[in-house]
Amino acid sequence: MSDNTCLSSAEREALKREIFSSLHCALPGTVVSFDASTQTAEIRPAVKAGSVFFPVLADVPVFFPGSRESAITWPVSAGDECLVILADVDIDAWFDSGEAEAPRSARKHSLSDAFAFVGFRSRPNALQPFPEGESLFPHDHDGRYYTKTETDSLVNATVPVSRGGSGQTGTKASITVSDIAAAASGCEITTAQYASWGKVAMVLLTVKKTAAVSSGTTTLCTLVSGKRPRYNAAAQWRWDKGAQITTGGAVQVNGAISAGASITVLSTYVLA
Repeated sequence: MSDNTCLSSAEREALKREIFSSLHCALPGTVVSFDASTQTAEIRPAVKAGSVFFPVLADVPVFFPGSRESAITWPVSAGDECLVILADVDIDAWFDSGEAEAPRSARKHSLSDAFAFVGFRSRPNALQPFPEGESLFPHDHDGRYYTKTETDSLVNATVPVSRGGSGQTGTKASITVSDIAAAASGCEITTAQYASWGKVAMVLLTVKKTAAVSSGTTTLCTLVSGKRPRYNAAAQWRWDKGAQITTGGAVQVNGAISAGASITVLSTYVLA
């Protein structure tokens, strides 16, 4: 007598196809619209389910890196490409309350439980040109990058940028080095660039050390009041040594420094 509870190979394959046809993990997508007040978007998946397009996903939370006190944001527009991640469970209760709650339904990996990471790019939309070098300042839709290797129009300049739901504006003011930082003894600031967005700031400094240092921690310069971090901020510099900006604004690096060496420091931090 045959065992009718056992599935044939064909039946198992059909069952797997049926399960996987409704199981979604990650999909490329395109922004249809964005609501800045809720930071949610309508997303059109950029792939088909067989010969049929997936439906437009509504009310999708868009990722912006940050914390409860600060965040880095950028304009999101229709046509922007993104990666859509589908949650393991129904996220509606969490999304409405911000608290840990039981899922409201038995949904698993549903198109109704999506998150969007805007910034992934297909080959036709790759950034051109991609900036070369160690550091990158923010850039805008004009295609201009602000990198540590550009020392022409941005030397000794501040770049405050105002973001708005319907567009964006940018201004550049001519200021002096002393408006950003004061050099320590034995140091000369050759480039100073500063940008801020709300409570988030970015500073790029190139300092020439006129006297050699054999070891220890060296203060290169001190940021002026109003441009200092709330917490000690980690920084990077081209010799791959430790560097930081203290809450008092001191820009410090570690290790030996030869006389005449130029040191470039970049840091992004929350303003005090």
